[in-house]
Amino acid sequence: MADSFVVRKLRDIKHKGDDARSGKLLRKLESKPVNMILKVGFIVQMPEIWHTEKSVYELMCNDSRFEPWLIIVPALDISTMELDDNVGDYYVNECKNGNMIIARKDGKWCDIDLDSFDYVFYQRPYNYYLPEHLQNSQVIAHSRVCYIPYAIEDVKNAGLFEDDFFRNVYLGFHESDDIAELLNSRYPSRTRKRFYSIGNPTQEKAMSINKECGYSKVMWAPRWSTDPVIGGSHFPDYHKQLECFSWGDNKLIIRPHPLMWDNFIRKNIMTEDEKNGVIAGWKEKGITVDDNTSIFDTFNDTDILISDRSSIMSIFIMTGKPIIYCPFGSDFFELFDKTVSGCYTANDWNELESTLRMLLSGEDPLKEKRLGILNELNMKYNHSSEAIVEKIFEDSANNEKKR
Repeated sequence: MADSFVVRKLRDIKHKGDDARSGKLLRKLESKPVNMILKVGFIVQMPEIWHTEKSVYELMCNDSRFEPWLIIVPALDISTMELDDNVGDYYVNECKNGNMIIARKDGKWCDIDLDSFDYVFYQRPYNYYLPEHLQNSQVIAHSRVCYIPYAIEDVKNAGLFEDDFFRNVYLGFHESDDIAELLNSRYPSRTRKRFYSIGNPTQEKAMSINKECGYSKVMWAPRWSTDPVIGGSHFPDYHKQLECFSWGDNKLIIRPHPLMWDNFIRKNIMTEDEKNGVIAGWKEKGITVDDNTSIFDTFNDTDILISDRSSIMSIFIMTGKPIIYCPFGSDFFELFDKTVSGCYTANDWNELESTLRMLLSGEDPLKEKRLGILNELNMKYNHSSEAIVEKIFEDSANNEKKR
């Protein structure tokens, strides 16, 4: 008991010390001069979530007020928790203006002049995916840290907002008022607002997805973690039943979360041989494992989505096409609550099977409700990327310009 008390007190002392350090550095950044042409870095690592920042980056590439750069970091192997020695070619090909920094090559890190950047965007709100010198707790000593959620923030009180990351965010751009209010309350500034309800570019991009529904092509998106606190995964419950379902002329595409297989193997939920056996069984039944880098490419060819609790539901709702939601109990933020209100809910296999058969027959009683949600969200999110770019420039206008 005494040890537990001591540990808690030491943790509280460290927490307060880290908060004080971040507050001091954030206030210092408020008066740091900016370049005449704003130099903005995008620390990029995971191609599957580039769609979140891509439109903001491309707008800046075509705006004479900005000089955007890609800072390309190699992927982290979640099974070993080690970074690859080299980066792939995905982000090299995504660079539109020639401004890029390869952060690691042949096992060696390059020197990056972080002081030269006015703003630096992060893809994910977790520092442990990055080398220490690029974690936002270090970068905050040099540049203004910005964040756009790669995933729509959905479940309350699920550890989604890690102090280690969010205490260091200078500007955060979120999709709903309740999230912005929570973050401004949890991480207050004495001088300015830090978190804005300004929409999410992912929602904006989702408006362009094909909205025609043929009630034939089904996608299942199982989650990577079985932890019910963060939404859980129904993969162990449904993968055999969906494989054995009578698909006839219909089609099933399975898109596991990019971290699912490695996490299941690392947590001893399955072995490598068992994984290979599952995939072989799918192949034998004509079931496709989706390997598109961008989920938008897959959604263009999807009529019905079966999903665990996932931010992709708030993307797919923008198509107006049906979603079958497989829940664990949670308390949701505003946007996800709205999304779920337009979904079919399947609490077990019997409900999932009957709802799937209904939709494949073309019967879709929630269609009009979904279209109403789609129209409401279209009005809110159709200029999110532009709003973020303008907010960055507006913030910079309060700072002295470098000569």
